Amino acid sequence: MMFLLPRAYCQRGPLVSPVRAVLCLGIALLLGTPMAAACTTAVISGRATPDGRPLLWKNRDAPNVDNEVMLLTGGRYRATAVVNAGSPVAIWMGVNEQGFCIENSLSRDLTERGVKGKGNGGFMRQALLTCATVEDFEELLRSTNGRRSTNANFGVIDAQGGAVLFETSGSEFRRFDANDPLVAPDGYVVRSNFSATAQGEGFDFSPSAVGELYSGGRYLRGCRLMDEGLASESGLTVRYLLQECCRDLADADGKPLFGPPANHFDSLPREIDTASTISRRTSVSAAVFHGVRPGEDPRCTTMWVLLGEPLFSLAVPCWASVEGVAEELDGEEVSPLCSTVRELRQVNYRSVGGDEHLLSHALPAILAETLPVEHELIELAESRLRHWRAHGAEAVEMTRLHRQASAAAMEVVEGLQQASVE
Repeated sequence: MMFLLPRAYCQRGPLVSPVRAVLCLGIALLLGTPMAAACTTAVISGRATPDGRPLLWKNRDAPNVDNEVMLLTGGRYRATAVVNAGSPVAIWMGVNEQGFCIENSLSRDLTERGVKGKGNGGFMRQALLTCATVEDFEELLRSTNGRRSTNANFGVIDAQGGAVLFETSGSEFRRFDANDPLVAPDGYVVRSNFSATAQGEGFDFSPSAVGELYSGGRYLRGCRLMDEGLASESGLTVRYLLQECCRDLADADGKPLFGPPANHFDSLPREIDTASTISRRTSVSAAVFHGVRPGEDPRCTTMWVLLGEPLFSLAVPCWASVEGVAEELDGEEVSPLCSTVRELRQVNYRSVGGDEHLLSHALPAILAETLPVEHELIELAESRLRHWRAHGAEAVEMTRLHRQASAAAMEVVEGLQQASVE
């Protein structure tokens, strides 16, 4: 199956001190086989969404299987973020009370030798606690050039309508603005685990060229999903990103194995090798950020979090202004929700020659339980958000809804997990 070439492949950005492309080959040789730490992300401008609000998406792939949501205080801004359980020194996606959101994907070809300072997660924590806007983040990048050890594609949105992806090494960065029609004709920028910067100015983003790169298939699939969302009746929405993108399974040629997730299971293979799909055997969490329009209360910026592999989890709304994170997401040591999702996941995988294959027979029943409840939570949150946007956010109400949603998600997953072992 050939990929159609989305217009987003003409994405370009002004180069701010271009990263030396010569690093790419050497680092690729040093890295050898694909690493477990990998992600698929998209930054979406409000001009591409039905409600005019920016969106940000990340599927996190990492060896750290215990993820939790944590409230961060003590910085300039209060924030809520996804972290490795028990490790608040680094965050992997988050939102602060100013409506600034950040996530990343590892960019394997932007690694530099000899640089010191905060790595990807530590740097994002610093940004989340100190930045209010995309411009603040760009200034932080500029002021720390040569004094950080980052190798990432950072996606950020803010309450002013900003929606930008920054390809970032330890000493340099390059900006891709989703609001710029010359950079992102359709209002989105997708990345997986390579950078345009390291490929050189002549890189054409054609499917054949991208297909030669590690994670190129996920990049192409991500762009196709964006185009399909834009062409759909509902458009690119929180629900579409959560239920169609975060949980996407497609074969090596980008052909969906099933979809939408709630139906079309007739031809689903009995076992699925999810090594290169967007929802993967290495996926440990996912998040979709729903921003605000300029002038709206930035505290209404919502982070929807799926803890554990998305296919077996439910999304829960999180806000930076909550009085405390629900105990289902932030337990004494690990997240009870994430742990239960992990248990459910384990009984639906089979070890094959050192790898894991997804057993598909239970997926229809699982998704028949999770997706309707998640849809109800999205509708409930949107109803309250309409009120908060008009009259101001209420921390007490946000906390109540956040905890209600967390409890509902836990109840569904616990029921599925118990049924799976009976």
